[in-house]
Amino acid sequence: MSEPQRELTIAVLIKQVPDINAVVVDPTSRQANIGGGRVMNTYDAYAVGEALAIKDRFGAQVTAIAAGPPAARDVLLRALATGVDEAILIDLPNHNDIDSLTTARILAAEIVKHNFDLVLAGQSTDDCETGQVGPQIAETLKWPHVSLATHVELSDRELRVSRDAEASKETIEVPLPAVLMVLSGREESQRYPTLKGMMAAKKKTIPVVEVVEPTAARRLEWSVPVAIEREAEGIVVQGVPTDEAARQLVAWLKEQKLI
Repeated sequence: MSEPQRELTIAVLIKQVPDINAVVVDPTSRQANIGGGRVMNTYDAYAVGEALAIKDRFGAQVTAIAAGPPAARDVLLRALATGVDEAILIDLPNHNDIDSLTTARILAAEIVKHNFDLVLAGQSTDDCETGQVGPQIAETLKWPHVSLATHVELSDRELRVSRDAEASKETIEVPLPAVLMVLSGREESQRYPTLKGMMAAKKKTIPVVEVVEPTAARRLEWSVPVAIEREAEGIVVQGVPTDEAARQLVAWLKEQKLI
């Protein structure tokens, strides 16, 4: 008699980022003020939703992992409130000074420690948009990885991943363990915190993992973000009949070599 398969274990990686909707640009200096609130990265929220959709359909234990300062605990609480089972905070107080490869190696070490079957991460982050950490984790672990994922099905420990290509849709079969970078969330997989979920999340213990930053880690130097001043040219046609407005617009587009 064969042994029953163990429950699928999923790690979903989330990052706390500046709220891009709260960024204010000084009209004089053109410098961006990003000192507002911090939120869960948009694509990571999609990854959380897809992880929970897999849990609902196939059964799984889902753990959220964030690497960052103590304040990153807030996004882990949000993940727990949406239905994630456990959460882990990797304490990286100087996370903005660490390059993506070092971050990936730190996360990969934690993933190995817990023997996860599947890792989900957002396609990129709202702040840096490098899209590097997910693939770097996969290469560190020597696992297959799929980017631009939009939907996941599971059959006999093998994934069928739908992904967006530039001009088409693709379906790829991937064996476990694997890393997926989630591009978007389907409406049925979107999850939001509930009052009951928030109450339960606050009762859970979030272990904090302390790591020693590798001495060879390459440091990043950040300059002050500056919004580029843009000058836009255009044409406004009004007070003339529709056919004349269309004629003037076509003439202007030809003049600008746009058609």
